[in-house]
Amino acid sequence: MATFKAEVYAHQKKADGTYNIKIRVTHNQRKRYLPTIYYVTKNDLTRALKIKNQFYIDETDKLIKKYRKRCDAMGDGLKAMDVGEVIQLIQADDDYSKHFDLDIVKYAHGMIQDMKDAGRKGNAKTYEVAIGNLVKFVGRDKISIHEINARFLKNWAKWIQEQPAPQNREKGERAPSLYLSNLRAIHNMAKREFNDEETGNIKIPMSPFKRIEFPKIPVARKRALNIDTIKKIAELDYTTILQPGNNRFNLAKDMFMLSFVLIGMNAVDLYFCEVYDQGRIVYNRTKTKNRRDDKAEISVRVEPEIEDLVKKYRDPADKRVFGFYHGYSSPNTFAIAINKGLKKIGEAIGVDD
Repeated sequence: MATFKAEVYAHQKKADGTYNIKIRVTHNQRKRYLPTIYYVTKNDLTRALKIKNQFYIDETDKLIKKYRKRCDAMGDGLKAMDVGEVIQLIQADDDYSKHFDLDIVKYAHGMIQDMKDAGRKGNAKTYEVAIGNLVKFVGRDKISIHEINARFLKNWAKWIQEQPAPQNREKGERAPSLYLSNLRAIHNMAKREFNDEETGNIKIPMSPFKRIEFPKIPVARKRALNIDTIKKIAELDYTTILQPGNNRFNLAKDMFMLSFVLIGMNAVDLYFCEVYDQGRIVYNRTKTKNRRDDKAEISVRVEPEIEDLVKKYRDPADKRVFGFYHGYSSPNTFAIAINKGLKKIGEAIGVDD
């Protein structure tokens, strides 16, 4: 609970013999001192420097009541604020008293659409999943930004951890930390957009993410393959088992070898790449192209060992390098098919996951 008291301090006596009245703000065992427009002389004070002039007592009481009203409006959210944020809250201009609010779900969907428009579809999907989980937790699709406090975040993280795994899937352990990180980024973006620290117009004063300890992400098991394992995959015989559409086992083996010899080219880039010129595949790495000035352009030589594979999967329409888009509606469905095939390959060579 924040407390306020009007005081003057002997060491701050001005050359003209006056003292500026300060409002002492105490919150979470921290103190800050706000100057007021009022100056008093020794005639307005007791020997102990307590204010005795009723005019100044009344005027500072009005200020303190205003500050308390703004703090009371924050409810439990005040507990998550530090004293600096309380200062921002009580010094905000009167627009704050008009009860600024923001639907964080609607705001997040706007951010997500901006990501999609910028070609950052992978990032957009990550944020969509996080916000979808948040909506599921609350049970409604409208959430005020003022609801997002430390207690709310801790309860959400606990709820995520308690949810059962999706059917036929192992439960992921990164979700609590990842979802909270996504919401923190959205929250910070909203603060940058709506807060004006230069003028003191602070519409979103809270920083609840500073008040919580993010769930720890378990260290991923190292899955680098040794040379013998890679040789085993290269030497695997194709399966003759018939499946609807493409045979995932055979597809996965081929895509593994393509990716390996093309220096780690991933499924989404295999799916979209369009330039094959003078024996080289040139593409912009989807994962990082929006974070680099060179658009993450990569040029990799097609080695003789995979020339036949490249020919096998060339696009018959000659619009892209490979024709995967004819058989798979999106890079996601393409990657899922590869991953399912890789599971079978792992079983065949005795490598788990």
